[in-house]
Amino acid sequence: MGSQRIAEERIRILFNQAEEKFDSEPELSDRYMEIAQRIGERTQTSIPGNLKKHFCSSCGSYWRHGDNCEVRINSENQLIEYKCLKCGEKQKHGY
Repeated sequence: MGSQRIAEERIRILFNQAEEKFDSEPELSDRYMEIAQRIGERTQTSIPGNLKKHFCSSCGSYWRHGDNCEVRINSENQLIEYKCLKCGEKQKHGY
């Protein structure tokens, strides 16, 4: 179980790096997301739930809400809807 803990820590570090680099190099942020997904796949570690809302599962781009991602709240179904402005993919998460 030690390798999964290390993998999760590295995934979190990559998400932090993606946030820091988004303004200056958005392509690098997307590359960090690709690496984080690959680490998760190789170690069979899922990306933590609070981080899943920060990248597109379809095109792999890092999302900064308002810049390259639309966020809508559907209070009728108690959902938060995310739409990637790069590929148009929609994700829904409960609240």
